[in-house]
Amino acid sequence: MGSSVSFFCGPSDNKKLQDYATSLGLYLVSTRINEEVSLDPSLGPYCYLSLIPKSMLHPFGNPPVRVSSVLDPALNFMRAYFQKPYLVLGDIQWTNDDSTLAKQTLPYYKKIVKWIRKEWGKNGDIYIGNEAKSLITEGAEMVNFLPS
Repeated sequence: MGSSVSFFCGPSDNKKLQDYATSLGLYLVSTRINEEVSLDPSLGPYCYLSLIPKSMLHPFGNPPVRVSSVLDPALNFMRAYFQKPYLVLGDIQWTNDDSTLAKQTLPYYKKIVKWIRKEWGKNGDIYIGNEAKSLITEGAEMVNFLPS
């Protein structure tokens, strides 16, 4: 099952969150070993916050290019982003599918959740970054995903 924390972020909120995660020693890694994580979350919001660098991950598939939080110690990270006029929801998920990996990732997940709770306001079960609050005031619409 696990646990997750959801949030809306403006670009500077997202950068602060990612900077905090990397300050803990986490690595932002793509879901594919042969790809880099885009600096623009709207071009590929899903990635991982990994406890180990890309070079130590265990890719799988044919060819073996995919990575997973089931094989390596990583948190699932759906990056929030702003694509005018929408704020798109993000979240960080901790899974306990593998007890060994869960024990390794839980302390990092707890630190990130603590940081989010301290730095950002809450609206229901969702946290809202400081820049996101300003964007909402200016008319941004909060959505789970971009309308088609």
